[in-house]
Amino acid sequence: MASLAETLQPYWLYGLIAFIAAVFLTPLAMRIAFRYGVLDIPDQKLKPHARPIPYLGGAAICVAWALALIVAMVRGTCDAGVLLPMLLGGVAMSVLGLIDDVRSLSPKVRLAIGGAVILVTVVATGAGTRAAASALLGLNAVFGTTWALPEPLAWLLSVAFAVLVVLGACNSTNLIDGLDGLCSGVTSIISFGFFLLAAHLAVWNYSQTGDPVRLVLAIAMAGAALGFLPWNFNPAKIFMGDAGSVLLGYNCGMLILLFAEREIVRWVIGALVIFALPIFDTALAMFRRWRAGRSIFEGDRSHFYDQLVQRGLTTRQTVLVCYGLTLLYAGTGLLMTWVRLGGSPDGGPVPVIRTRWAVLMYVGLILVTALLAWRAGLLTPEERRAKRPLAPPAAADPPQI
Repeated sequence: MASLAETLQPYWLYGLIAFIAAVFLTPLAMRIAFRYGVLDIPDQKLKPHARPIPYLGGAAICVAWALALIVAMVRGTCDAGVLLPMLLGGVAMSVLGLIDDVRSLSPKVRLAIGGAVILVTVVATGAGTRAAASALLGLNAVFGTTWALPEPLAWLLSVAFAVLVVLGACNSTNLIDGLDGLCSGVTSIISFGFFLLAAHLAVWNYSQTGDPVRLVLAIAMAGAALGFLPWNFNPAKIFMGDAGSVLLGYNCGMLILLFAEREIVRWVIGALVIFALPIFDTALAMFRRWRAGRSIFEGDRSHFYDQLVQRGLTTRQTVLVCYGLTLLYAGTGLLMTWVRLGGSPDGGPVPVIRTRWAVLMYVGLILVTALLAWRAGLLTPEERRAKRPLAPPAAADPPQI
């Protein structure tokens, strides 16, 4: 059984390729955006930045990510039968986001096309097509029950669930792309968390096919997002747009599904906790809008990170707080690596957290997060602003997106 260092050694190359490509492709994307007028024009509502900012950062992220995946397939690191549909699906989602950036597609059209792309990818790769069975087996392991579903029904429910998971991840990363450097930094941390979780499974030879795919997808996206971050950090010189945020969400969603391989739900739970900050912000936004009697799809400037800025933090401070929270959630999600697989790689003792206790721990984390959000007034920002007018932002605070 290989050590962790030996397991990871072949995969750093793909992260480096994606990182270098994103660093050099992003300024090229800036020049192309200025030349063809692909700019994000401020509107002082949902887009209060001071000047037009070039889009197309997402295109640079997509090309960098795709390049790393292509090299991995050419070198024979991954099964192309699984990785190629993932690549094509990701490129299609990024192109869809780019078209929406430039032409403003209707939400229904975008949802229909995006759902179709994800459906084809899920069926072609088999990712998440045993999710319903995995969930029931996980419940059986926790509660000692013996529930089961007929095979056709389990497949249909799993595919529907898989499409919803990836669409939800795309929406979550899109919503969290609201401050300079926020989405790129948060998703790079999440991707690296997925990489470490996948590496743990690879050390145990969890899946000859699945381990390399998970590792390449995770490290390639981490590298691409990190390579883009220097150009996107406050004050941003370029935005990723939907072409980038949707691709990042797609990659995260597909990785969450890939952790459901072998019908073991605990790795999916760990991945969801690593991805917790975008989920938290999306759930908070939907609950807040529902409580206010507005459409849950209506945009506003009262996201979790917006409220931190409104309470006096600078854009950079807010982004760093979000980075810290993402690291906290990622570290908590990686506690799943202490769930016993059968011994330690060197034959010695290994710490054990049984699945049922891990699930209870994560439920506790969700409840604590919800309680803190309620106590901080994040659920009713309008009432908080009415009771206590906010101080104007500091003059030195750079513009935010």
